[in-house]
Amino acid sequence: MAKKKLQKALQHDTPVLPRDILLFSIFVRLPVQSLLRFQSVSKSWKVMIYNKEFIKAHRDHTKAMGGKKLLMRSIYTHNFVFRDLDNHQVLVTLDEKQLFPNESFQAADIICSCDGLVLLKNFTNYKNYAVWNPPTREYRRLKCSELKSREQPPNACGLCYDSTMADYKIILIFKSFYVVYCMSSGSWTRRTSPPYLVQGPTTLWCVEGTNTEDCLYWSMNKTIKNSVDRDSTIVYFDVSLDEVKELSIPNLDFMGEDEVFHLASVKDRLSVFGGRETSTEMYVWIMEQDGWKRLMKICNMPNICRWFVPCSKLLYNNTTNDDEVFVFQGHIDGFIIYFTRRQQFFAINPFLNAYISTSICLDTLYFWNPTLKGPTRKRSRSKLLLK
Repeated sequence: MAKKKLQKALQHDTPVLPRDILLFSIFVRLPVQSLLRFQSVSKSWKVMIYNKEFIKAHRDHTKAMGGKKLLMRSIYTHNFVFRDLDNHQVLVTLDEKQLFPNESFQAADIICSCDGLVLLKNFTNYKNYAVWNPPTREYRRLKCSELKSREQPPNACGLCYDSTMADYKIILIFKSFYVVYCMSSGSWTRRTSPPYLVQGPTTLWCVEGTNTEDCLYWSMNKTIKNSVDRDSTIVYFDVSLDEVKELSIPNLDFMGEDEVFHLASVKDRLSVFGGRETSTEMYVWIMEQDGWKRLMKICNMPNICRWFVPCSKLLYNNTTNDDEVFVFQGHIDGFIIYFTRRQQFFAINPFLNAYISTSICLDTLYFWNPTLKGPTRKRSRSKLLLK
């Protein structure tokens, strides 16, 4: 393939790169909107852009460069709004709006995401879902065939990437069983939950798994959730085996009896943030190969841990201008940014609180659909409004 030819050429110090290899190395650095325009230039360009190897290389490059956007749904208009995360100032400026192509999902909730794919749930029917790639405007409607008519909604969910198969999978966790959907095969599989995953009453909302490389994590303590204490059990979805397992070495002894923590992903590693319930300071811990390590201290919180930690989600963290930035969304404090070097929290424009159901969206071409082959793939027509 083109990428292998490029690597071979570089290994042999070839002075002039063939045209298709040069195009591959240029195109892989372009945003999705540019690639969608270029596919109409020639058939060979279209074949290259929709080649699976190119799509994976483009995803890896975009992920390495941090090309992420914040995706939110408006309470009032049902528009999905995108905001740039590379520069925190852009968070308060409108980028673009997009209505979901299918009317039955225009008021749907964003329940989880992975890379460029977003999982939406129809709020009137928990059996109906849609997987959507906002940059390409492609989507696939899903109906879980493994659910019986009277079964309760799922307690937890997740969308993750399986690097062993170069595929994406969806997991929905119910009271005593879970189902897994494989994007490439388009099939559902139902499995009985292990004893440590069997839960009590159905929760009021679907708990999104904390996504790291090839894994999804939740906390178990009678019910499945994202808040953690020293008595919690951390479980994870092993995407290569389609199994939910118990983390063998959680070792949560660093948590005190009066402390509360929340699962997160920092530097693409399983992490927790939290501290003493009455404190306005908290710590970020990260899971290393030999156990939990304290990464940093966060000061001057807008609220005490008891109110901030369980109700807040760490949306994003990155290093910009020699300062590490953390973006949180909370039910009480709304959208806030923490700057590590200045040790200060800043509230983002309150206008953003008119948006709910948020997620992080990567600018990628990924969308596996076995019935639509690359060069002949059609995009769904959706209403796109630019600022």
